[in-house]
Amino acid sequence: MAFDLRRDRAPFQPGTSILEAVSIALLMVLSLLPTDVPAADTAPAAETQTQSEQGAESAEQPPEGLRGRIESRFYGATPEEQARLEEERKRLSAAAAVFGTDPTAINGYYQLEYGHNTFLHNLRTDSATAEARLPITPNFVMRVTIPYVWADLNQPRGFTTNGASDLLVRFGGRVYASPELAVFVGGDATFPTGSNDRLSTGKYTLGPGGAVAVPLPRLRSLFFSFVQDYNSVGGDPSRANLHFMRVTSAFNTIWSERWWTTASMEWDMNWNNNRKTTMNLLGEVGHRFDQHWNVFASYGAGVAGRDTFLGLDWTVQLGVRWVFMTPFFQERVLEQFPMPAPPSH
Repeated sequence: MAFDLRRDRAPFQPGTSILEAVSIALLMVLSLLPTDVPAADTAPAAETQTQSEQGAESAEQPPEGLRGRIESRFYGATPEEQARLEEERKRLSAAAAVFGTDPTAINGYYQLEYGHNTFLHNLRTDSATAEARLPITPNFVMRVTIPYVWADLNQPRGFTTNGASDLLVRFGGRVYASPELAVFVGGDATFPTGSNDRLSTGKYTLGPGGAVAVPLPRLRSLFFSFVQDYNSVGGDPSRANLHFMRVTSAFNTIWSERWWTTASMEWDMNWNNNRKTTMNLLGEVGHRFDQHWNVFASYGAGVAGRDTFLGLDWTVQLGVRWVFMTPFFQERVLEQFPMPAPPSH
């Protein structure tokens, strides 16, 4: 069992149905909200509208049916509202990229994070994790995560040990981006670099991963979901094989140009152990000092499957992140696949 305690911040099939499925699921919730919730400082004042604009707005025919109401909530009911919501979507995506919280963004950062984790059976760990996210091209990134762990099992026949844990490498690219939706496709690989058997899985793993991000301007939030699959492909034959899937879904709320919060759910399924599931909930608050420096703190707890090797009792994490936006090379290595334009009203 490895105590690699980095918490990832997010596979799906990209295609035409993604936008519709995500829009319908999310906007059924949005349809319950009041229509006069303003986007952050972007709503035009009523007195500044010209008579021609008011006439055009009154001439708009509202869409019919549930689908029409959902599209109206998401895209806006009038041309003016559509333009305002689209600008707010762009603002939310840009802010999340600068904060380093959007898993689909093509940005870079260097990050140091401290975490204290408590598990069942009196196991406690502290970890210091160094992470580098490198934007190789305008649509391809690579991320390297190196943890160092102090573990203490306070039980009879327990142990106290410390050292490096397994190395994680993530790679992938943004295959689609629009104001309404961003899609990231890639993969993860881990290497058994742990200092000893208690800090390493002893296995090489390789698996696909992907993320989708949807700005929700009426909520001033970016919703994203990240799916990863880890499957051992070699390593110590005496250690148990690994195959588990992790799904992380979150609402990243942008309160201002300086502050954000993230409420996330992490769900894991262990395919090799009777499909046991684990669920952890985490909340984060972050602050941006300038165009590069960000700090964040988070707290989380396990709500299901706490007795599994992926389950938590509780955790607290503190970190600092230095973000930059310029890729190392300007040439793209991936082509973005086409998707239909949103319907006009």
